[in-house]
Amino acid sequence: MKNIVVFIDESGTLPDPKDKVVVIAAVGTKTPERIEKIIKEIRKKTKLKKRAGELKFYTAGDKTKRLFFERIAKEEIHIFILSIDKMGRKIPDTYENYAILCWLLLEKVLEFYKEVRQIIFDRHFSKVQDINSFNSLLEDLLQRSLKIVHVDSKKDKKVNIADMIAGAVLAKETGKEQRFYKLIKNKIVSERRLNWPAAKRRFF
Repeated sequence: MKNIVVFIDESGTLPDPKDKVVVIAAVGTKTPERIEKIIKEIRKKTKLKKRAGELKFYTAGDKTKRLFFERIAKEEIHIFILSIDKMGRKIPDTYENYAILCWLLLEKVLEFYKEVRQIIFDRHFSKVQDINSFNSLLEDLLQRSLKIVHVDSKKDKKVNIADMIAGAVLAKETGKEQRFYKLIKNKIVSERRLNWPAAKRRFF
């Protein structure tokens, strides 16, 4: 497959002890413009266009989620999931720790696609130095050069697909609900679950 664009975002946070699990989702597609079209249509149908907010799993209503996942389930996309059990830890949200998790996720993405045109992250760090250090470490871990872009999801709404899917998986992982996860389950190529110590051992 060529001309693949991969969107990445997470649900749950590393440092917050209340979040027992963090889910990172990667979504690959040859037609990112279709993702943008779907999000615009859903925003229009649910009147999200009149709000400043984004299409986010934990702020969207049930109708919005249902419309989104029903539409996405019909698209030619591939989903890759990494769920991390924090084992009760408060994990520092550093570029190094985030790069480790994204490396473990992208291993599976790049095994499947072999090559991708672009990897788009919902911006995780505000400092340019942290972004550059993250990019450099991620490329070192994967042992290849990549075209990595970090975007503001309020401006580039296509990346919201990764947030929505990560949120649906986290809802399933925490036992809150499985409805939306079930709608996209057959699109999942890889779904890994590790605890934080095991993930860290891979790095060292």
